[in-house]
Amino acid sequence: MSVVWRKIWRDLASNGARTAMVVASIAVSIAALGLVFSLNQTMGARLTAAHRETAPAHVTVRGGPFDAEAIEAIEHERGVRRAQGEIAVPIRWHVAERMAEASRRAGPAWQEGVLIARAEYESQKMDLLQLVDGTWPGDRLPRTHLQTLALDSLSVDHFDAPVGTKIVIDGGERASRASIQGVVYVPDVLSPAWGGSATFYASPETAARLTSHASAEHFNRLQIRLESYSVASAERAAEQVEDRLERMGLTVDGYTVTDPHEHPMQEQVDAVLIVLGVIGGLSLGLSGFLIVNVVNAILARQVRQIGAMKAVGATLIDIAWIYLAMTLIYGGLALFLAVPVGILGAHLVGSWLLSMFNVAAAGLQTNPLAVVIQSVVGLFVPPFAALMPVLKVARTTVRQAISDYGLDGRFGRSWADRAVVRMRGLPRSLALSLRNVFRRKGRLILTLTMLAFSGAVFITVTSTQAALERTFQVIFELEGDVAISLNHPQPASRLIGLAQDLPTVQRAEVWHETMAAARRWTDCRTDRTVPSGNTPSTGQGRRCSLRLEDGDPFSLLVTGVPGDTTMFHPRIIDGRGLQPGEGRSLLVNNRLVVEEGVEIGDVLRLEIDGEPSNWTVVGSYLSLNVLQDVCYAPAEALARETNTRGEGTLLKAVTHVDGVQAESEVIDALTASLEDQNIEVHGSFSAAQQYRESQSAFSVLIYLLLTMAVLVGLVGSIGLLSTMSINVVERTREIGVMRAIGATTRTVVRVFVAEGVFVGLLSWLLAVPVSVPGAFAMSAVVGGAIVQIPLDAAYSLWGALLWLVIVVVLSAGASFWPALRAARVSVRQSLSYE
Repeated sequence: MSVVWRKIWRDLASNGARTAMVVASIAVSIAALGLVFSLNQTMGARLTAAHRETAPAHVTVRGGPFDAEAIEAIEHERGVRRAQGEIAVPIRWHVAERMAEASRRAGPAWQEGVLIARAEYESQKMDLLQLVDGTWPGDRLPRTHLQTLALDSLSVDHFDAPVGTKIVIDGGERASRASIQGVVYVPDVLSPAWGGSATFYASPETAARLTSHASAEHFNRLQIRLESYSVASAERAAEQVEDRLERMGLTVDGYTVTDPHEHPMQEQVDAVLIVLGVIGGLSLGLSGFLIVNVVNAILARQVRQIGAMKAVGATLIDIAWIYLAMTLIYGGLALFLAVPVGILGAHLVGSWLLSMFNVAAAGLQTNPLAVVIQSVVGLFVPPFAALMPVLKVARTTVRQAISDYGLDGRFGRSWADRAVVRMRGLPRSLALSLRNVFRRKGRLILTLTMLAFSGAVFITVTSTQAALERTFQVIFELEGDVAISLNHPQPASRLIGLAQDLPTVQRAEVWHETMAAARRWTDCRTDRTVPSGNTPSTGQGRRCSLRLEDGDPFSLLVTGVPGDTTMFHPRIIDGRGLQPGEGRSLLVNNRLVVEEGVEIGDVLRLEIDGEPSNWTVVGSYLSLNVLQDVCYAPAEALARETNTRGEGTLLKAVTHVDGVQAESEVIDALTASLEDQNIEVHGSFSAAQQYRESQSAFSVLIYLLLTMAVLVGLVGSIGLLSTMSINVVERTREIGVMRAIGATTRTVVRVFVAEGVFVGLLSWLLAVPVSVPGAFAMSAVVGGAIVQIPLDAAYSLWGALLWLVIVVVLSAGASFWPALRAARVSVRQSLSYE
């Protein structure tokens, strides 16, 4: 082994703590980068694979009734490979064993659900289900005569309803008992923890017995697989099937096209990974600063050695090679640690995320692209980052190197130095700490950049969390605390009277809901008003000759809002809100604006109960509902179209209670009162429950962002540790002088700890203003990419104060260890330090 390599290995082995610190700091960034890239690849591939494995229906047609003859006819259509019928009916349910306890409170605690029935489970054609436990649904359970059902695995865990659980189902006409005899894995179902409903599976005969569905021979959904899929071919096939069914005298309520190559949640997952990738890339940049700091710490210890090597003939290239080779070894050791950590981290985080989407994770896998990226970063970034400080020190003359004592004669020349010198009244040790902070300005700027960036990322993430919470609060204050939807319109006075009989209800209102098919007039804008007829006209009374847009209509849930309401508090994004006494006006949600291109002033042709009418869009509001387009209209105008004056299908109430459990009890009591009056209840809504489920859904994103922020903060703290190590090394003789004139170990340590805390406080002062635009930018990115709504931006003062505490603790800790080690060195050793 050559002399050069012996020196390199001796330097690495002689200071094991320093080597471990350097390797760990580089490994943190490389592992974080590998985790993001591995997660991006494995998540996308696994979601797509799981979606394909289910053989999803390319087209799903709603309507009916579709019998065996209709299904056979569709299978003979050109381009159709196979078709199958399915029954889907909304239900309410609760666990029978818990009925007695719930009834003592205020009636049974009903849960929302959907009952799906198929003719065959053993030989499925598409949207494949997997039996996890028990048996497939079939006939009645022997001896008990209970109907048998299967339940999706996510609902089994969420509601604690394993095989053998007895439940009560309200399918619209009566409540019946059934037994869960199977657990099925359904990849594309939305978890109840995220706001989804329980999904039950039954035979068609069981569905007809338990619900208001007319016949086991007739289906209300038709699922179709094509010979080959493309968006254009699927749309053509859907229109072709729709036309064929209508010619057969069957009703078609609409259809849905599903891409078999993309998971329904792929867009949201991609957006999350993009955000994580950005933070991972920024952490890599931060690691570059860290490497520069670490290399400076190493070189500061060996300036006199470099002078000695140059004195005996070492060239600039020789010296540069020694230290660049050392950083290459650091990178290689870090890579050895980071690659398996990144693989394991990606597997654990990916498994956790996939479980949220009800997708089974694959085994531990190595992503070649991520390993290649980590290898390039680990082997090239450390030497590249160290190149400038190495060359700078290597150019030092022999005289400068062997006479360096760590004292900077340039201090006091800048305005900042002079301002520090003029400060009076500070304790001597504190004044010395403050002056030492500005002694090496280049190093100070580097350290402040690292810590300020770490703090800005942390505050930005906490501000994004605050923005999500504020947005949810705004959204769930939209329509009161609880709501009960009814199957048929009921007199408003009767419903309000029943609600106000409950002591927990503060006030109640009755609204009306109805479904409508909407189409848009081409380029009708705000200068046009809505006439009494069915054709829009200009404000001057001229008839508008513009034509209805081509294409299929989109579905809207139109909700009539009373003019005197006190419960309606929408956050208006554009335009204006509804005004009392106005005519056919619509307030649409933001998803309709983005997805359908609806603009303020557009005139929509709504077909309500088979009758067309024209409505003007007056504004858009903030909504979290991306699954259904809900728009609001004046109740009086909607009542004229639906002939429901003085009636409604939605009972809304503001309560005297708070919390999920308390609101559930109010809903149970309201439901019991309505059913005692033979009023059929369709479903219910609890603002507290929806708020909690929404927080739970997006907490995954926040946890991931906070994890990345903690990693960035860890890198920043290691950087500060290396900076303080440099400062202590450079002032070893200075410490000896301080000790010689009477300074105690406590005094020396206090000087360096105070210096580190000053640096931390300065970084916090820089991080706060930098984090302000970062917080608003991150809120915009998350709002647009993740939840598809503009977040109600907020700045987290709590996050800023929390980072202040964190950075002070980190700064004190990073300064204490090197200062304590130096202070324990004797005066003789300090003064003779080479």
